[in-house]
Amino acid sequence: MIISSKIQQFFLLALLVFNFSEAQNILSGTVVDKATSEPVIGAVIKTNSLGAVTDEIGKFSLSLPEGVQTIKVEYFGYKTVELQILIRPNENMILDIRLESSNVLLDVAEISSSRFEKPIAESPISIDVIQARTADRLNSIAADQVIDKVPGVQIIDGQANIRGGSGYSYGAGSRVMLIMDDLQILQPDAAFTNWSDLPLENVGQIEILKGAASALYGSAAMNGVIHFRNIKPSLDPYTSISYASRVYMEPSAKNHWWNKDSNQVIPSDNVLTFAHRRKFRKFDIVAGGMYRNEVSYNKGKGVENYRVNGSAVYHFTDRLIAGLAANINTGNSTNFFYWKSNGSYEGDLSSYSASKRTRFNIDPSFQYFTKNNYKIRFLSRWLHINNNNDNNQSNKSENIFTELQLQKKLDRIGLEFASGIVFNYFSIDAPLFSDSIFKSNNIGIYTQLEQTIFRTLKLSAGVRYEYNRLNGPSEVNGEFIQNPVVDDRPVFRLGMNYQIRQSTYIRSSFGQGFRFPSLAEKYIQTNAGGFNIIPNIDLNSEHGNSYEIGIKQGIKWRNYQGLVDISYFDSRYQDMIEFTLVINKFFQAFYQAQNVGNVRIKGVEITNQGILDFGKSKITYNAGITFLDPKFQEFDITGKDLSINNLDSASRGQKNALASSSSINVLKYRSKELARIDIEYQFKKIFAGVNFTYASHVEAIDFLFESGLFINGVKEFRRSHNQGYRLYDFRVGYQFKQLGVQLNVQNAFNEVYTLRPGIMEAPRSIGGRITYSITNG
Repeated sequence: MIISSKIQQFFLLALLVFNFSEAQNILSGTVVDKATSEPVIGAVIKTNSLGAVTDEIGKFSLSLPEGVQTIKVEYFGYKTVELQILIRPNENMILDIRLESSNVLLDVAEISSSRFEKPIAESPISIDVIQARTADRLNSIAADQVIDKVPGVQIIDGQANIRGGSGYSYGAGSRVMLIMDDLQILQPDAAFTNWSDLPLENVGQIEILKGAASALYGSAAMNGVIHFRNIKPSLDPYTSISYASRVYMEPSAKNHWWNKDSNQVIPSDNVLTFAHRRKFRKFDIVAGGMYRNEVSYNKGKGVENYRVNGSAVYHFTDRLIAGLAANINTGNSTNFFYWKSNGSYEGDLSSYSASKRTRFNIDPSFQYFTKNNYKIRFLSRWLHINNNNDNNQSNKSENIFTELQLQKKLDRIGLEFASGIVFNYFSIDAPLFSDSIFKSNNIGIYTQLEQTIFRTLKLSAGVRYEYNRLNGPSEVNGEFIQNPVVDDRPVFRLGMNYQIRQSTYIRSSFGQGFRFPSLAEKYIQTNAGGFNIIPNIDLNSEHGNSYEIGIKQGIKWRNYQGLVDISYFDSRYQDMIEFTLVINKFFQAFYQAQNVGNVRIKGVEITNQGILDFGKSKITYNAGITFLDPKFQEFDITGKDLSINNLDSASRGQKNALASSSSINVLKYRSKELARIDIEYQFKKIFAGVNFTYASHVEAIDFLFESGLFINGVKEFRRSHNQGYRLYDFRVGYQFKQLGVQLNVQNAFNEVYTLRPGIMEAPRSIGGRITYSITNG
């Protein structure tokens, strides 16, 4: 804490010293729609090294040096405006800018696919973008609830799964990297996402990159990236406070419901959030907070936690800015691993656990543009985690992450490049991980190039070298282990995007993936409700290649704008890591992370988005369907007939067949078909919408779950619920001047379903959201 205090004093002193820098010339004004004169919110006004964003009434303000300046004004759905202006000494200039509309959906800006901001239509890889209001409209209490509505994406027990790249991982190991404003946010020991740490109240855009991205973002990005980008403050202060709630109703499987006594607490999920954003002199200030209290529909499960977060960015000059951000989340939760009987909303008494936790991070950063417009950016994070769990599952960790980036755009030759070096260190002391202390170092060096040829062809290439070193105990469970564990390798990516017509783009990409096992996968040792999970000191890194070809077609006809996207993808992994059943020489059954050999996941995804604008009213929709074919490359059905005495000599294919509940070669915990549709009608300030999800039946799970040895009723439940699940969510709302109100009904037809064995998902719920916001200007 003494070190933390010194750091804070240093930052405050630096800010005071630089506050006396020279006065700036101010360019201000408004940006409006050319046809309707309505303000354009979130438009980007920028020069080579400076930028601003319009606020809720279309206003902006920007400090500029004197002389001739080239100003670009951009916003998705509008044509870019470029102006040359002369700034005189001590002049305050006012501009009123009118933007002409283009195809809204093709022009959505994203940064995740290449680290360069570009329209989504020009990306060489599939990427979906979720806008800020979507989470509110869906009444999302936490970030995972909005991510779970994206085509091709599923959240299974807290882990993100993109296009079948992951199954159920018992909360250990992720193939999807999660990023908040370019800083990774996975818990370092288990590569797990703490969704409640993400400040939805200040998130402006969420980008979901589908496919291998290890060359850009490192080890955990083997299956894709989910990037949360905060809203930038504007000249006029913005403040909001929001209350959202979901009250759970009795499920259609009435005989399994526990809350029939009117004296019991009504199961519900409630969250109160606040947000504040403003520019103050040379500061950009963002603050937020959240209180959540959940009494789950599953008896005995619940969450109570608090989060406070904020950031301050100081503009020393037009070329140099520095920032400091912080986030603290504390609370407690109770959970259970599996139900007490077939379809029950109560847990088996032996599988309950409780946790108290405190997490905080401090993120210093700076950004500098050289006179030659090289962009130098330094990002860093100190992440502290203290999970005080019962059942001997506690863990403490300290994580230091730093990244230095260099970017340059060479307009004359159509080339952009980004290079960087990453250092990631963590130290963990945990009974959960063989009751040992571990220290890990990860170093990554990367370069990304993008070349534009004839304005219509974009070629991209990237390479990253990853080095991983893990220091731990010299022995685990009496077995001597290699120490340290070291693995390193380069990974590459190639991409192409070609605009063959005005609104037609074809793309192709190749990306290599590489993932060093998480500490939890390699060294976890615990018991979860009778399941003994043991370490695997011989676990190797997994790696593979992903391929994709796709076409994106924009459509604009009268008052309709839309796009259709079709893609074929093919991912091939070697030494894939999955938790699976093992039986030792004493005929004892365990679960253990193992390299299950080579797998192949191929499929097709079709998405369609559109806006039908009638002036005072409009209809928007987003739909997608994903077809998967996920298979082991080694699967031998004779493994089903093996005796226990022959398990040691069994082939990898036989072991895969034995561990699966299915006789068909299909990876565990994957739905082969996944469909999402969201439609909304808006008339002036009134809106109404429906969201639909369909997932086909999961054909294969772990054999032991269906055996009945540990969990009762899994096989019977799966037999009687073997048609997948269909969820319908409805919403209606009204936006007053400063007050927004809405009513949401989720799982309206009370579907009974599970995402993984032994845990029931939410029955019908009725809830809503009230948001009060103030913009001063």
